[in-house]
Amino acid sequence: MKKIVSILLIVLLILAIFTLILFAEEIESTFQNEPDGFRGLKWGDAPTEDMVFFIQILSKDLDKGNIYHKKNEKEYIGSVKFFSIEYTFNLRSNQLYKVEATCSDLNSVELDRSYNILKIILEDKYGEPTRKMKYWLCWEGSKTLLYIYYNPGRGSLYLISESAKICPEDPPEINEQEEIEKAEEDL
Repeated sequence: MKKIVSILLIVLLILAIFTLILFAEEIESTFQNEPDGFRGLKWGDAPTEDMVFFIQILSKDLDKGNIYHKKNEKEYIGSVKFFSIEYTFNLRSNQLYKVEATCSDLNSVELDRSYNILKIILEDKYGEPTRKMKYWLCWEGSKTLLYIYYNPGRGSLYLISESAKICPEDPPEINEQEEIEKAEEDL
C-alpha cells in the first residue's frame, strides 16, 4: 500500500513539474516589450483629429473597417520607407484594431534590404519572433499580434500590428422597414 501511494505521489509530482514547464513556456511565448497599440494610439482608441478618413471596407473576405491615414505621418521605421500606413477602426464602435504599413514600388534588392532592416529592428525591440516561416515573422502576445510579411514575387512588404483582443465587427444589419420609411418621400 505504501509503495502504491509513493508511486502515485511521484507520478503527481512529475505531472506538476511538467505542467509548470508548459505554463512557463506559454508565458515566455509572449514577446518582450509588447506594445498595446501603434505610435501613441492604443488598441480601442477612436480616430484622432490628425487623421483623414480614407475608405470603408465591408467585404467579408477582407478585414472590415474604416480606414484612416494620419496627416503628416512619419513614413519611416528606421531607414525603411513605407508607401502607406493605414489605421483600421471597427465599423460600429470605431475602435482601433489594426495598423498596416506597406512597402511597395521598390526593386527586389531594396525590398529585400527593407525586410532585413525591419527584422533587425523588431528582433532588437521585441526579441525573437514567436513564430516564423521563410518570409513571415510573427510576434504573438496577449495584447498585440505583430507580423512582417514579405512577398518577393509580388514585390511587397507589410508590417502589420493588430489587437489580440479587439476583433473586426460586421456591418450593422439592415432594418428593412426603417429603410423603406426613410425613402418614402425620396421617390
